[in-house]
Parts: sequence; structure tokens; C-alpha cells
Amino acid sequence: MNTSLMESSPRATTAAAIEGQYSLARILGIWAGAALPMGLIRWVVTPFLIPRVDMEPGFLYLILINLGLVWQGVLAYIILRQEVKPFTWEGLKERLWLYTPSNSRTGVPSKWLYLWTIPLITIVNLAYSNLEPLNVPWVSAFPFLAPPAHMVIQNLAEPAVGQWWLIGVLAVQIVFNFLLGEGLIFHGILLPKMNGVFGKWDVIANHILFMTYHLHKIEVWPQILIINWIWPWAVKRFKSYWMVVILHGSDAPFLIFVFLMAIMGLIQ
Repeated sequence: MNTSLMESSPRATTAAAIEGQYSLARILGIWAGAALPMGLIRWVVTPFLIPRVDMEPGFLYLILINLGLVWQGVLAYIILRQEVKPFTWEGLKERLWLYTPSNSRTGVPSKWLYLWTIPLITIVNLAYSNLEPLNVPWVSAFPFLAPPAHMVIQNLAEPAVGQWWLIGVLAVQIVFNFLLGEGLIFHGILLPKMNGVFGKWDVIANHILFMTYHLHKIEVWPQILIINWIWPWAVKRFKSYWMVVILHGSDAPFLIFVFLMAIMGLIQ
């Protein structure tokens, strides 16, 4: 990568500001605002609270992670209130690329381009299942990265039976993971503002930021590294945040199904 793209000198910062783009410091600051609380939840807060709170550790972790995602929604709101003036739907559409996807060559929007999400979802899902073995040498080399028992979703199958309140927890997770929190921060707020620093590498830089944001899921970094570049690529390729909402949110039906089956005691 051209090292000039990584400059954080006053000249680079000023140029980025003139173009309406973020400086490197601004990019990293927003990354830290989203990532560090999630890392603290996994590595510090949850281990501290488990012996002190009378709750199933897996449920406690889910709630804390949800709080981290809700914080991201609050952070996104604060950023957008600062940047979008007047704070209107039209202003938000332009800032976040809340557009119908458009042809990259002609710039013509078309709802038919949403069909691109079908093969992309297929590719991502197939890749995720096949790339899981890549995590093994990563965790073997750094055993402390292995997720503790309370993070393994399969361990919640038995405790979840009859716990219908978990549907509310899942609803919050879906909204703030796929739409208003994690996805909005990285693919709605950051991506459109990274070209001033990273130029043609903005998609890759955004992808790396998104991967390293997962301090709470560091054991799956190899999987994320190989395949999740598709998400920022789709947003920029079609200049539409809705593309990643669909791609990222394609997990939601499966999560709803699994939670319902577990709560009804139909899976163990």
C-alpha cells in the first residue's frame, strides 16, 4: 500500500477535511469508540461480573453485548447529529448513502440491483462454513483467544428452554447489530468518509477496521479477514447502505429460528 495514503500529517488531515472526508485520527477515534467497549465487555466486564451476578453466564454475556451494540447506536446518533445539519431524512440519506443501489458505470439507480444480494449472501454463507477451520491454527497459536464456555451459543440450548424474554434480547441485537449500531458505524458512517485518507484502498481499510473491531470475537478474525470485504465492497460498488443491511441482516431469520427452537426445547 502506498504509504502516502496512511499519512496523518497536518497537510493530509487538512486535505481530508476540505474534501469532506475524515482524517485518520477521526477514523481511528470512531473505531475505538465502537471497538473498545466490546473488547472490555468480553475480556474484563463479563469475567468480573460472572461470579458476582446470580445469572446464567451465557445470558449475562448476551445482555452485556447487547448493551455494547446499543451504545454503538447512541454513538452513531451523536456523530450524525454533529455532521448532518439540518438533521433531516434527506440529509441522512445523502450522508449514509441510503439510496436505491445504482449501476457503477451509469449511476442509474435500479431496484433490480438488489438481486445482487442473493449470490453474495450465498457466497458469504458457504465461505463462512468452509473457512471455519482457519480459526483452528489461529487459536492454537494463541490459546487464550479460545472463547470461554459462556460465549459458546450451543451451551445456552438447555438454559434457554422456556425463557421467552430472550426474544426481546434477540430483537435488540438484530436492530443494533445489522441496522442502527455496528453496521451503521462501519458501513454507513465510516466507509463514505474514508476515501480522503485511503483513496482506492478505502474498502480494504474499512474491512480491516471492521475485522479488528471484533475484539469480542477475536477467535474468528481469520474467517472475517477472508470473506467480509464483500460487505463494504457492495456498499461502495452500488453506493447503497441498504445492500449491507440485507447482506449482514441475512443472519437474522436463522437466529430467530434457532432461538425459538431453543426456547421451545426442540434443540439441545
